[in-house]
Formats: sequence, structure tokens, C-alpha cells
Amino acid sequence: MSLPLHVESLSVRAPNGRLLLTCPTFSAAPGDVIGLRGPSGAGKSTFLYALAGLQSTMSGKIDWGGTDLAHLGDGARARFRRETIGMIFQDFLLFEELSALGNATLATAFNGADKRRSIRKTAEGFLERLRVPKDRRTVDSFSGGERQRTAIARALAHDPAIILADEPTASLDRDTANALIADLIDLTRSEQKTLIAVSHDLHLLEQMDRVIDIADGRLLSEAALA
Repeated sequence: MSLPLHVESLSVRAPNGRLLLTCPTFSAAPGDVIGLRGPSGAGKSTFLYALAGLQSTMSGKIDWGGTDLAHLGDGARARFRRETIGMIFQDFLLFEELSALGNATLATAFNGADKRRSIRKTAEGFLERLRVPKDRRTVDSFSGGERQRTAIARALAHDPAIILADEPTASLDRDTANALIADLIDLTRSEQKTLIAVSHDLHLLEQMDRVIDIADGRLLSEAALA
């Protein structure tokens, strides 16, 4: 499934009404790999989470292939994320009491038998490719890099059309980070997915089709780096 993105007149506010981010217009096509950069607190993660429908107070349009997340209820947004979005969170958001495989296959809880088998097989493949320990240790004993790699495998296990990543290489050594970047970009382009990543990693940003600068809650400029 390929889902073009069109954002229009987007505003995101804090619960107290303070304006956090504005975006007059933004588009992405299937197969695009896009980087978001800017100083801490600029609004990069706010924009990324809005694209996932994870901002509760927002207005405008966030249209993924005809589905406008800005105008869906919480339940419909959650279903859309389960079916189409792979989120890589900066702080991992793993279940500490589960193993790497247990975390990476969480999506099986929401799918039928055939899809569960596919998710498990895909998760196992990514865990192996990312060199995550296969033993039954729970992730509370994992290093930061192992946690990051587990979170990435979880995000990709259900074959999402959209990959949204918040500092996906931050906890990885250089060799692992470079391999991950190559894998994500190849997967995105070959299967016509959409990859949008917040990052300070110049090695990652240099591989993007486009890099968007964000500061003070505004999308400022765009540069083609590849």
C-alpha cells in the first residue's frame, strides 16, 4: 500500500492553547525519504507526532492517501496507526518485562492468524539483521543500542506503508547506524513506503531526498541533499 501525504493549514497547540507548530503546506510521495532537522525544542517531534495523529489538539489537514488524521476520532486514528504506520520513538517505549521478540511482535495482538505469522517472521528477520540478542532476556537488561534496535524491529514488523522515526540512530554505533540507514532507505524506495525522520545525524541527513529545517514551530526551508 502506498500513501501520498498532503498537509495543509496545520496548527498544533498545547493543552493550555499555546501554539506549538504551524505548517501552511507540506507534501510527500510514496518512496520519499525526508529528514527533519533543527535545534532542540524547535517543533520537529511535534510535527512528526502530528503526522502520526498523536497530537490531541490540532487543526488543518493531514491527509494520508485520502484519510485525514486531523479530523478522525481517537479510535480511528489508533486503527490507522496500527495498520499503516511504523513509529520509531526516541525513548524506545518498550515493555521492560518482555523479550526483544515479545516487544517486536506486539502487533500480533491486533491481527488474525495469517497476519500474526507474517509479523512474527518479519520481526525475527529484522532482529537478526539488527543483531539483537535472541535469548529470552527481558529488555530491562538491554543496553541503549539493543533497546533502539528492538524498537526499530517492532516498528517495521507489520510492514507499514509509513515509517516515522524520531532520532532512529541516536543510540547506535556508527557501523550499525549506517547499515540501518541503508536498510530503511532501500526498503522505503523499493516498496514505495514513506520515510520521515527527525535527526541530528549528518550521516542520515546526507542520504535523504529532502531535508526540512524547523525552528520556532515553523517549517523554514528545504534543501535537496541527495
